[in-house]
Amino acid sequence: MNNPKELKSRFPYQFEIEAISMSHSRGWFRLFSRLCSDIDQALGEDKRGFHWLQVKEKFGAARMYFRLHEGVYEQEPDLMKRLMDLKFAAEAASQDVCAACGRPGRIDHRAGYMLALCDKHHRERLDDTLGSVWFEEDEL
Repeated sequence: MNNPKELKSRFPYQFEIEAISMSHSRGWFRLFSRLCSDIDQALGEDKRGFHWLQVKEKFGAARMYFRLHEGVYEQEPDLMKRLMDLKFAAEAASQDVCAACGRPGRIDHRAGYMLALCDKHHRERLDDTLGSVWFEEDEL
């Protein structure tokens, strides 16, 4: 999957309830796409009640929030732990992935607003030539 529209068509139940916000960086999109697939597998046949609430950046890394219908995780107490472990792993991985291109990176603290970037995009940021790392509205 190359963009949020393709991802939404692959896993429509994960996006059927309108989210607070869905800010996808181009470089972290592969991590989020993989997370959606891993969650789909973890849910098994019963996909009811799962949806994304928010995807954003915070302190230079990706943050992803979801909701799972209470009845589902009451019946399967280990399911919520599995889903949270997957989410936390993806968020942690984003700290080492350039938000612009997906290559290895690190959180850049020197340019004010924190963001994980590779060396190339860090230099562009310092030179004020780094374009937007986020998918545009028409690609969502």
